[in-house]
Amino acid sequence: MASVSVTETIVPMPQSQFPPPAKSWQAIRDEKRAEQLSRIPSSWRLQASQYPAKDEVDVRPTAITSGILSERELEITGEKYDATSLAAEVAKGTYTAVETVTAFCKRAAICQQLCQALTEICFSDAIDKAKKLDEYFERTGGKTVGPLHGLPMTFKECFHVKGYDASNGYISRCFDPSTTTTPIIQLVEDAGAVVIAKTNVPQTMLVAECENNVFGRTKNPIVKHLSCGGSSGGEGALSAFRGNALGIGTDVGGSIRLPAAFNSVYGYKPSVGILPFIGYAASGWTGVNTGIPAVLGPIGHSVRDLRLLTEAVRKGKPWLFDPAVIHGIMESPDPVLTTKKPIVGILHESGVTPHPPVRRALHEAQLKVEVAGYEVRDFTPVCPDFAELREISSQLFTVDGASYARRELAKAGEPVVPSVTKFGFFDMPRKMHEEMWQWNTKKGQMQKEMLDAWQQLGIDLLIAPAAPHTPIPPEHCTSELYTVSWNAVDYPAIIIPFTKADPQLDPRDNAFEPKHDLDQRVQALYDPELMAGAPVSLQIVAPRLQDAALLRYAEELDRVLNETKIA
Repeated sequence: MASVSVTETIVPMPQSQFPPPAKSWQAIRDEKRAEQLSRIPSSWRLQASQYPAKDEVDVRPTAITSGILSERELEITGEKYDATSLAAEVAKGTYTAVETVTAFCKRAAICQQLCQALTEICFSDAIDKAKKLDEYFERTGGKTVGPLHGLPMTFKECFHVKGYDASNGYISRCFDPSTTTTPIIQLVEDAGAVVIAKTNVPQTMLVAECENNVFGRTKNPIVKHLSCGGSSGGEGALSAFRGNALGIGTDVGGSIRLPAAFNSVYGYKPSVGILPFIGYAASGWTGVNTGIPAVLGPIGHSVRDLRLLTEAVRKGKPWLFDPAVIHGIMESPDPVLTTKKPIVGILHESGVTPHPPVRRALHEAQLKVEVAGYEVRDFTPVCPDFAELREISSQLFTVDGASYARRELAKAGEPVVPSVTKFGFFDMPRKMHEEMWQWNTKKGQMQKEMLDAWQQLGIDLLIAPAAPHTPIPPEHCTSELYTVSWNAVDYPAIIIPFTKADPQLDPRDNAFEPKHDLDQRVQALYDPELMAGAPVSLQIVAPRLQDAALLRYAEELDRVLNETKIA
């Protein structure tokens, strides 16, 4: 990519009062949702008889039963392919870019009608771009423009796509189209990808849920009564529905990994400096996030999909336009770390006791890894306290006292949604400079503790919980401490789907004794029958900037965890 134009969201300081809005927030919401519906062709809209029954928990089969997709389109979008193998079929000419993109647009449209996963719908433009890819393929005798040729992709709402809004779920930012496109999108388009939509986020984007007044609440397509996670909840839900080949989310506290875990798909939070974050559509003050930087990363259907996206983006030399990207760090990995069989650590708990399905998953994972011949060491006794890491992170996330969010809500007179107030960040007080420096100092101390623990145990890789629980009812979104701790120390992490909650295998722990109030509240949420069938995923972690090794090791461990049989 020769040159890149960047739009930074620069906003003035909050004002104490705003003039009354010209329209009510409800009217703007309704107009925005009408715009969304208008971008779904009438032949792709579900009729009343095509909706799943109210007692159906898993809504994904509707993509098949509705009859909206042809058999060939169901094959293209189904489980036969991950993004890597689908790209190979498009490159061979098995499928055209147009039929591939159209198939995923249809499936995404169905997901939207069932789960409210989308924000900006770009189907028409996407199909037009796919036509140009097919013209290039024909004109050049079967050459592709790049490794992502014809792959339908979606992006979290917080990225700019020229001509489409970047509201981030704020009423005040609706109907204000972006004037440029975020560089990461330009890079994947240069590699042949086609952006078909953007996906839903929570109000404030600092909640492990996915609800706002503009687009509503996104549902989990696997267990519709449970949370899809957040803040990249729309991406997680759409990926589970197979409404995209690849997706991109962002992660400052678990926002890629929780939706991936709750929706049984793969997700990768890289170290800071691996993928270009410049030019995103900020959901807060652009200079405030200096304590724990956010990153972007892929959500896909395999570990190799995560690697495909990462390598395709870095092939575009993002360090030439984003000064935060590190040149050479993925291209020249540590030869020792990537050739020897890794020593694997297991973290059973820290800060909060996991629910029974998560505990079982960790136990089964340890057995499988040991059967496969890996040396396994228990990281639990030496692990720094995740509750303390979560407290430090919470303070650094709220240095402004939610002033940006309050400002945007006040502009349109819209209310705070319940999940935002329940999560706890919205009412945390503003910090003085000296307080922020103190919290950053504590973060640095915890980073040193983590490094020392890792070295003390002598591990290369860690298997850890993705969350203390499976997806839970959305009104009970709780702590993200099992993910945010890795943001605080800047260690890369990958989510691997593993098993499902089973009431027979995962009964309530009647011997449980809480360590503190949060431990009691989290454990009290466990309901074996309510959570039956909910995805249970594992988090694979590596040391800071060892992303290349992590991607390689995670692919090996995925095979071990999901193919190895144990007695």
